[in-house]
Amino acid sequence: MKLHRLELEGFGPFRERQTVDFDAFDADGLFLISGRTGAGKSSILDGVCFSLYGTAPRYDGGDRGLRSHHAAPNEPTVARLEFSTAQRRWRVTRTPEHERPRARGAGTTTAKATVLIEEFVAGEWVPRAARHREAADLLDEVVGLNRDQFQQVILLAQNRFSEFLLAKNENRQALLRTLFGSRRYEEYEQGFELRRREAQHAVEASAATLQALLAHAETIVTDNDLAAGSASAEDAAVSGAERLAAIERAVPRARYRADESARRAAESEAAHDAALSAFGARSALHEKQRERLASRATLAALVERDPAVADDRVRLTRARAAEALRAPVESAARARIAAASAADVEREAREVWTSAGEPDAAPAQLRTIVDRIAGDLALWARAAELERSLPALESARDGAAQRAASLEGAISALADAASARAARVGVLDPELAA
Repeated sequence: MKLHRLELEGFGPFRERQTVDFDAFDADGLFLISGRTGAGKSSILDGVCFSLYGTAPRYDGGDRGLRSHHAAPNEPTVARLEFSTAQRRWRVTRTPEHERPRARGAGTTTAKATVLIEEFVAGEWVPRAARHREAADLLDEVVGLNRDQFQQVILLAQNRFSEFLLAKNENRQALLRTLFGSRRYEEYEQGFELRRREAQHAVEASAATLQALLAHAETIVTDNDLAAGSASAEDAAVSGAERLAAIERAVPRARYRADESARRAAESEAAHDAALSAFGARSALHEKQRERLASRATLAALVERDPAVADDRVRLTRARAAEALRAPVESAARARIAAASAADVEREAREVWTSAGEPDAAPAQLRTIVDRIAGDLALWARAAELERSLPALESARDGAAQRAASLEGAISALADAASARAARVGVLDPELAA
């Protein structure tokens, strides 16, 4: 962080605007702020701190003491600081809370504290924050120190150096960690410590697993009498290597017993397979015998049913023969029913015919009469249709007669008009001639 310019107006002992150009001391490297007591040396540092954090170390009780007692009520109190960090240039402008005259009427009103942070971009100042919370967050990010750390390291106020030296170790450690960026190395240390503990836990777990396996192996050796007088975990003078060597000596004997057990198991498996095969053959024979007995019982039952089966066969033959005659019989029955119905209809028709006064006749004569009557019915139907249309024809005739009478009247009127015109022309001709 590098300071470039500080402007103070109505601030501390400065009523008029005072400007400190820090860039003028770049060539000197170090410079000293000196002056008589009360000349305003600490006020310059207060202005820097107030511009960045809104408070000064000498005025922890509030920012109202920052306003100059020499300033008139209507004169402003402004602190403006320009600085750069990480190749970016910033300008912070603050005004403390103070009393100012009312715009209307008598008396004063409290003017709220204000803040404005700007960044110098492409030759002009661009606003970045104008609220206190946003400004505080932005400055903490840009400067990298909070107010307490800044006042302890960058700007150590008067009578505060002893407080830093007498501070608790954890407080100084936190401050120095922030200043020198040692957090990364602490994270490395914590990571190595974590890996060490994890490795230690893994080794201890592996050792416990190995001890459990050794104990299990020793139990197997003891239970199966694989090596007489082998070392055990109960003997404190026996090391793990000796216990492992004793177990390894018991391995060949265990393998021999395992081979013998495998051979016996193979022989037992072969005997079991042979017995299983014989059992299968016996089971198949027993199943065939059971099926033979069942077949014999079924055959005896069928023999007992032979007479009934023969009777059923005779009945089936007769039924098949009767099935062939069923359709003609049913057709004949339907024909008899239809003939009886036709006879009834004929009888009723003859009764109606004779009751109408007509003589009884043979079927051929009746057919001729029916044809003649059908023709007469057609003529009567046509006559009825013409009769129904007669009123419309008469109405059309009457209308035509009326129209003819109207036309004759019109013709008479036209004839009278023509005669009148002819008479008029006869009268006008002599007059025209004269």
